[in-house]
Amino acid sequence: MNDRDTHFLGFAKLQLEDLKPDLTLLFVALGSPLSSREEEIASAERILIEHLAQRAYDLAEHVYNHTTEAMTAFSSFAVIAEENDIPDLTTLPPAAPESAAG
Repeated sequence: MNDRDTHFLGFAKLQLEDLKPDLTLLFVALGSPLSSREEEIASAERILIEHLAQRAYDLAEHVYNHTTEAMTAFSSFAVIAEENDIPDLTTLPPAAPESAAG
């Protein structure tokens, strides 16, 4: 395991606990009759995606709040993102060869 696998392990554990109700919705949708399954799955996926987007922003804010003063010339992560046109992360970096994730 490397730093990528372990550095935010506490955050990942919090995420799992936080996502359990939404994951339950998805599992229920997967077990529903075929006629309504697609709509329920799509709804559960939207909820999960929104939740993950919010938590990704929260993590970025956390990192911002714990950077050196030289790196925090802006008043918040939101200002940094806006001023620097930080794009959405739409492709995950490849897992390191020794990584268990990915």
